[in-house]
Amino acid sequence: MMNKVEVKKVPKRVANKSSRKKITAKKKKPTLKVYNIYRVTLIMLLVVAVGFSGGWNISELLDNTPKKEITISMQDVTNLYADARYFTSENEGKLIIYNKHKDIIGYALSTHSYASDVKGFAGEVPLLISYNNDSIIHRMTLLQHNESDEYMEYIVDDKLLDSWNGLPFDRAMYLDVDGITSATETSDGIIETVQVTLSELTGKKLHKKEMSWLEITQFVLSMATIIFGLIVCYYKPMKSYRTTLLVMVVIVLGFMYQKMISISLLHGWVIHGISISSNFISLVLIVLSLVLPLTTKKQFYCHYMCPFGAAQELAGKVSPFQKRNMNWLKVRSLPLQTVVSILLIGSILIGYYPELSYVEPFPSFSVRVVSGWMLGFGALFIGLSLFYSKPWCKVCPTGFVIDNFKKKNSRDTKEYKVL
Repeated sequence: MMNKVEVKKVPKRVANKSSRKKITAKKKKPTLKVYNIYRVTLIMLLVVAVGFSGGWNISELLDNTPKKEITISMQDVTNLYADARYFTSENEGKLIIYNKHKDIIGYALSTHSYASDVKGFAGEVPLLISYNNDSIIHRMTLLQHNESDEYMEYIVDDKLLDSWNGLPFDRAMYLDVDGITSATETSDGIIETVQVTLSELTGKKLHKKEMSWLEITQFVLSMATIIFGLIVCYYKPMKSYRTTLLVMVVIVLGFMYQKMISISLLHGWVIHGISISSNFISLVLIVLSLVLPLTTKKQFYCHYMCPFGAAQELAGKVSPFQKRNMNWLKVRSLPLQTVVSILLIGSILIGYYPELSYVEPFPSFSVRVVSGWMLGFGALFIGLSLFYSKPWCKVCPTGFVIDNFKKKNSRDTKEYKVL
């Protein structure tokens, strides 16, 4: 007879449950990590795609010699000499100007040949400088650029380009000219362009520029606001000072200095490069807005440093109305912010897109510069903030880009797929 062997049966529920836990614990974390890397990689590829669609060239990236050409038209020349009828080009962007009798009435040169690496807000700001036989400056006019038309009109109306009229090259290059508030980056770019060009022409070295008291004040107030924002964001006992921070952000980074991140700014940096000296505060903000969400999961810029977001939140705080949700802002279950951002990014990639400084209401802080309709654009969303919680943030394309740098976890995304 065969002896019976007793076999202990393990309950199926316990075995299956424990095995599921182990599998979940093993698979979820690595998959989520791959998902985070995947999202950031897509954004990097998007940056490269935008760059090449905007004119990047492999030879330019490997060689610092500028390859881009600036076209000078007859209209540019007549802006300097009303009676000009012809002009001929010489080396290094120099022109000889003639009247209808073919008499020489003056000379001009393009700053692009000497200062193409100097940047304004959205890239190079080239000028055409006219002068006479004694190298005395007659006038200056703007050549093709990528700056906002409203800001450039404001600079021209402020007579910045007339600052050097009547001065010889060697005196003009040392002239102390102040930038224009509300258009700081662009005006500083123009001033530096003139100085670098005249330095190249005369062979004289520029003096090291010292910060003015206005620039020092701007730097100190802006950095103090950013540091205060970091303290309120990460030090819990300071959370009660959030309203104070919002007021500082609106006044300092908004109305006083217009230091904010926008699609227009990011696009300009990708295509034309960054001038660190004139964009240091903006560069600090963009680094913090990308690094902190990726490492700490907190949306530092959008929730603490965005002047327009702060203005919306303050409007909501003083509103007597109950806030309504905006969950209806969707297109076939896709958030409207995603749809708007994808359409805008797609239009940038194919090269057909609107003036990017107009697609967001951020320039409305420059009340002395922008048009009435842009002020109305900003006022509309501040008004809606009385009834809805920060409505612009639901469609903001800049927020969409920054949000994709946020480190996701299982609580943020319960179901996701790595495509």
